[in-house]
Amino acid sequence: GYEPVRERCEGGGAVVRMRNCPFHVVAEQFPPLLCGMNLALLEGLVEGSDGVRVRMDPRPGWCCVAADTSKDNED
Repeated sequence: GYEPVRERCEGGGAVVRMRNCPFHVVAEQFPPLLCGMNLALLEGLVEGSDGVRVRMDPRPGWCCVAADTSKDNED
């Protein structure tokens, strides 16, 4: 799975980062495709959630998507 980890942010919010990309073997060959699919999958998962926003946040060794939780999130 994604192996999510929660990090606290300034201002009382949090970022949930994914330690693992379940599709990392394919993502190594086609990063834009797989990162876009991960983003769409997680956007669908949080759709309708108050104060949760999914965004691209690529980091070496991590999944390219992170979720922000904050009182100030607006889309």
